[in-house]
Amino acid sequence: MLAYRAVNKPMMSVILTIASLGTRVALAYLLSATPLGVTGIWLSVPIGWALADAIGIGYYFKNKKTKAAA
Repeated sequence: MLAYRAVNKPMMSVILTIASLGTRVALAYLLSATPLGVTGIWLSVPIGWALADAIGIGYYFKNKKTKAAA
């Protein structure tokens, strides 16, 4: 399976970027105030990536199902 990229969907690309970066910043702020400290900041990066990936995969399968039905 080829990797799905939102090249022809600029709005989806913006949504995925905001989800990834926004989650990382918010989680870094929140987790840094816990006993995790700096480790919490570093953990926010893969969590943000995973969230953006989950949104992108969900969008892909939703559109794949819609196109198959048409």
